Amino acid sequence: MTKVEVTYFTDPYCSWCWATEPVLYRLRETYRDQVHIRYVMGGLVRDMAEFYDSLNDIRTTAEVAPHWRMVSERSGQPIDERLMEDITDPHFSTWPACRAVKAAFLQGEDVGERYLRRMRRAALTERRIISLPEVYVALAQEVPGLDLPRMQADLASGAAEAAFQEDLAECRRYGVTGFPTFLFRRESPVSLPGADRPVLVVGHRSFATFRQVLHQLAPDLEEHPARDVPTVLSAYGPLTTRELAEVYRQPLEAMRQHLLALAAEGRVQKRPVRGGEFWAT
Repeated sequence: MTKVEVTYFTDPYCSWCWATEPVLYRLRETYRDQVHIRYVMGGLVRDMAEFYDSLNDIRTTAEVAPHWRMVSERSGQPIDERLMEDITDPHFSTWPACRAVKAAFLQGEDVGERYLRRMRRAALTERRIISLPEVYVALAQEVPGLDLPRMQADLASGAAEAAFQEDLAECRRYGVTGFPTFLFRRESPVSLPGADRPVLVVGHRSFATFRQVLHQLAPDLEEHPARDVPTVLSAYGPLTTRELAEVYRQPLEAMRQHLLALAAEGRVQKRPVRGGEFWAT
């Protein structure tokens, strides 16, 4: 039974959202079906020619590259920042990728979530320009259960655009201008002092912060121990060393050595990428 809904304002290209994935997987594995995550696409960059990130002094895609490298170094998540050097279109936009994700979500939350994850992996670790139709269509073909003709029809008809515009309106309603941002809301009909008002959490935060907010809203949440690594990988798909280290509360290198031992036994597979590796069953 869902006790807390977490609205996640995000963008497929957002590096700090990628840096937050480890915490989200720990949250999902710890609380299971007691916490429901719903995704809202924020449209990080409408037109790069009009974009300015005053906090990081970023105006061009080339200036994004060192920022991505810094995010990777600080978070431990693998990122291939060279993608932002590959993108030379002065009018680069993340909106086409957001629309594609919304088209997938029109087929259900599970499919949409898997597709969003595939898009993130492709952009942040595989150096693929996911805003290009040929790229996001190819990635859709890799997602089990995703109906590609229906996705293309929803993109062509404007259904995906309408869903994306609803997301942008929700961002405006809550004053969300940066990503990631999270809105925590208790879903249980039982009223508790201090738990009736939604809590907005802005930016990349630790699991401890999420845990504090969750238990403020729903003190009766039950925490589950993490299942074994092959089961977790089967449930969530390929995960990075950093993500698994967070799930199992282990130092990064200790987790890597444990995973290498599992790989030597044939229980998991290592998939190297720039700056790290993924693990899969």
